[in-house]
Amino acid sequence: LVSANSDNVDYGETIWVDNGTDEGITTFTDRGIECLRELLADIRTWDGGILEFLQDEKCEPDVIERIMEHEKTVNSRRPSA
Repeated sequence: LVSANSDNVDYGETIWVDNGTDEGITTFTDRGIECLRELLADIRTWDGGILEFLQDEKCEPDVIERIMEHEKTVNSRRPSA
């Protein structure tokens, strides 16, 4: 979903990988991964943060729940300011 919005990742930083079937995958270049990290860092500073972003992007509730659980884990490991 993030890769579907060209505002989220620099142009040309996603690539299509053919896996030998009719189904391939979209993946990211090294710069594309860096763009995603920058996007997430920026989103975390917004009012509403990651949760509001996911809701605005109309993510499935189970995906939101899984990501927010991961955010709790990541945040518990970050040093306090």
